[in-house]
Amino acid sequence: MFSDLLQVMLPLAVILGVVLHGVTLAKTGDLAEISVSEREILISPRSVFKILSLRWNIRLPSEAITSVSVVLPGGVQAPGLRYGAVFFPGLTAGTYMAPDGMSYWLTGQRLPALEITLREGPLSYVVVQVRDPEAVATRIRNRGNAPSGGPGRG
Repeated sequence: MFSDLLQVMLPLAVILGVVLHGVTLAKTGDLAEISVSEREILISPRSVFKILSLRWNIRLPSEAITSVSVVLPGGVQAPGLRYGAVFFPGLTAGTYMAPDGMSYWLTGQRLPALEITLREGPLSYVVVQVRDPEAVATRIRNRGNAPSGGPGRG
């Protein structure tokens, strides 16, 4: 009887522990590393966020990017149904499906986040928190392939 209960409860405890660890790490606002090149933007979730968002990395072709802006996740919410995603107070990680398309979210606390809007591909847009979203947005805009402008920029 006890071993049956342990077989059920142990995996649940491990999953909850991983999620709570992610919530704690999300307080820094540094959830991903972003590499910028002329051809693509590479988003690599950090540590436990790879597991929570079910993605090791995301490659966005430069020619598909229509706008880059900085938004405050407290004012926006991940839309639609979770499609391989985790939502827990203080953490949104993974892919969401809505009528306007699929989106990828990796946000924690109410800190500014980077929003990248795409014109083609499997994702319509990506919202991710990084250490300095304004600096990353400027790096993406200045690489020569993403037009500046768009909502949410300060």
